[in-house]
Amino acid sequence: MVLSKTNNERENKFYPHCIFTICLQKKMYKQLLLCISLLFLFSCEDETNTYEVGSSWIDAQSKIVMIDTLTVKMSTIMMDSVVTSGKSVMMTGNIKDQTFGQVSSSSLFELTPSSYTLTSPTTAVFDSIVMYLTNTDFYYGDTLKTFRLNVHPMSDRIKLNNGYLYNKSNFNYSANSIGSAEFYPRPKTDSSYVKIRLDQSYGQTLFNTLKNNDVNNQEYFLNFYKGLALIPSSDNNAMLRFGINSSYQVQINKSTKEKVSNTVRMYYHTTSQNGTEVVKYTLDLNPSTSNQYNKVQSNFTGSELAGLTSTNPISSANLGNKTYLMAGIGVYTKVEIPYLKSLKNLYENYKIIDANFSVSPVAGYYSNSFYNPSPLYYYVGDKLNHIVSAYTSSDGSSEITADLSADSEFQNEHVYNFSLTSFVNNILSESANSNYNTLIYPSSYSDVLSGKAVFGDQKNKTNPAKLKVYILGY
Repeated sequence: MVLSKTNNERENKFYPHCIFTICLQKKMYKQLLLCISLLFLFSCEDETNTYEVGSSWIDAQSKIVMIDTLTVKMSTIMMDSVVTSGKSVMMTGNIKDQTFGQVSSSSLFELTPSSYTLTSPTTAVFDSIVMYLTNTDFYYGDTLKTFRLNVHPMSDRIKLNNGYLYNKSNFNYSANSIGSAEFYPRPKTDSSYVKIRLDQSYGQTLFNTLKNNDVNNQEYFLNFYKGLALIPSSDNNAMLRFGINSSYQVQINKSTKEKVSNTVRMYYHTTSQNGTEVVKYTLDLNPSTSNQYNKVQSNFTGSELAGLTSTNPISSANLGNKTYLMAGIGVYTKVEIPYLKSLKNLYENYKIIDANFSVSPVAGYYSNSFYNPSPLYYYVGDKLNHIVSAYTSSDGSSEITADLSADSEFQNEHVYNFSLTSFVNNILSESANSNYNTLIYPSSYSDVLSGKAVFGDQKNKTNPAKLKVYILGY
């Protein structure tokens, strides 16, 4: 058994400072004492020293070794665009802070009438038109401040791009608002719905179109009414979400027990045959779940992410040993293990027993209200940061995630643990150099409308990232 210190061949280096050995073959008493002596020797070794370990280390002896000093490179990247359609949710608002700068979101959508005809159209009379929005339990920011929201009619048709719409998709809407609301957000309460009375002229024109039987299908209807846009005021400092076609309904009229979900509701009436009794009716125009998206925009000027673009990632070393995550605008964390293949030089025969990577929210950035989504999703990416595959369970049947462990009252013990066992085994099984990496997302790749966090890298003083690889060599 030989241990040699060297400064050469840096690509084959690692820094063992915490090695646990399990003797698997019976040896003579002196060899057992030698194993125990080596255990104490390595546990006290200075981690600043570097070692090269070759096949001469092991001589007919099997052992499990834990290595926790492989270099991990982390960086913050930004996708060119993010899919925000088909989520059945409208996200609107603005967030301003030193960390992410300014982020705003508007929601644009088509409307589909529940019917293209009115009841008793010859005698029907228009009353009013109202938009109802039911708030989900999601919010960012200051809910104690008045939230302002404006409604604008679309001037462009909303058209899918290969079946999707993105945060940067651009369709025009009228500069003139047809309705507005000022309210205090009340998530998770029965009073969380928002009522916006739309202009009488807009409602009357829509009413006349249906009354005159000018349309009889959705495609023709969209020639007249292309949809609506929910535009937040620039002085808001909160982000809200409203569900589309949600089963959650709120009671908007106690006397009639009228309930409603997200919809634009038209009110009209007719008179009875004797001409004295008024009969009231409603017709709902529902937001589309397919031709709807959230237009999310960001401006990092003056923030910690100043300079970040889709073509200019920033290493954690240039961000104070931190990496960033924020959904909707496509800001993610990239994890690289450049010297991973050096593990192949340890033993002639080996097996990776386990590989675990953990990150923690950085002190000063932790908040249950605004940060740290759970679970986090992670994917195998290529050198261009395109997703190659998801991390799956050992039988490949399900996608695995990382939940936030927060059992301790101490912030530095809030941790996300990522299993990288399959990734490490795949990289070590390849003969050529691999450009694969790991991409950490604030939420599922198919649902990126919420979540943001700040993590420490390996050199972060308060919340360092950690990689532990357990290898069986023989």
